[in-house]
Amino acid sequence: MSRKKSRKPWLHEASGIWCTSDHGKRIYLDRDYRVACTKLREFDADRKRKRQLEAQGASEDWLDRPLAALAEEFLNDIKARKKPNTYEGYRYRLLRALTIVGPDLKIGEVGKIHLAKIEQKMTGNYSPTTIKDTIATLQFAFAWAQKRDLIFENHLVGYEKPAPRKRNRTITQEEFDSLVEASDIAFARVLTALRHTGCRPGEVRSLIWDWVDLEKGIWTFPDHKTITQQRDPKPRCVPLPPEVLKLCLELAKKKHRAADHVFLNSKGKPYSKDNLCRRMSQVRKKAGIELKAGEQLVLYCNRHTFGTETAGLVTDIELANLMGHTDVRTTQRYVHLSPDRLKEIRNRVSQLSQESA
Repeated sequence: MSRKKSRKPWLHEASGIWCTSDHGKRIYLDRDYRVACTKLREFDADRKRKRQLEAQGASEDWLDRPLAALAEEFLNDIKARKKPNTYEGYRYRLLRALTIVGPDLKIGEVGKIHLAKIEQKMTGNYSPTTIKDTIATLQFAFAWAQKRDLIFENHLVGYEKPAPRKRNRTITQEEFDSLVEASDIAFARVLTALRHTGCRPGEVRSLIWDWVDLEKGIWTFPDHKTITQQRDPKPRCVPLPPEVLKLCLELAKKKHRAADHVFLNSKGKPYSKDNLCRRMSQVRKKAGIELKAGEQLVLYCNRHTFGTETAGLVTDIELANLMGHTDVRTTQRYVHLSPDRLKEIRNRVSQLSQESA
């Protein structure tokens, strides 16, 4: 005789676990009765919601839609709730994923095998961190869809993403000169700005003329990466060294009225994130710069070079502010001091001590 449906859990004596039944199937809840009651209410509410959606054909309809439709809905939500830079980041990562697995792939057919395909295709062309972020964004989009009852199950949970690689590589002067020589004028400007300001590539790429004060020689980023981490949110100010100020003055004279962005590519268009990365890859190959200790030379290495070369010339707090960090411990990740560099700092300290004696 089948057990009557009840809103209360029943005890499975053999296991000592409180349970409920669903279409003749035993569902284990918890050993604690109160916890089991809570889980049962959640289970019943979720089942009721799914029945309503099934009656409307909502889930089945979404499972048959192309992956591009889910990406569009997800990005529309991100655009409405998040900052522009966050939206752009999600957009570029999803575009990479869609390019590899295909925008017309049905949502219901997407599985971990497709995440593996993304990893395979990107390996060798992108850093482990970029691969991890691309896969995580697609997973996040599916988790978002599940929370909003567009799909009932998320089959992308549990995929083991590649571990992000810690950057340790800095750029020697010889390597930098080779990069500049292999670049067109537009990209050489980007390299110069990154090298001498220590800015993030995304900051240089998104810089607009409204944020440039040529008289004071300062870039001001009103909305930046670490602003949400600050108790008293402030814009990020970047004082310009002579090389970059001179560059900005030259660009200001050539500036087209319709151009908002400071750094434009050879076609007069703003750089996208992928466009900037592809250009760096092309220039690196042309310059003949290869892997070093298994690490590729990328745009972000300019930031590590700035941190390393500036360390010892200013205090830790001053360096953190120059790099736009709220915590000195974050800045330490960008400083890679060689034995020769440590000797140089030690000699400078000794010289200062002698002068003050």
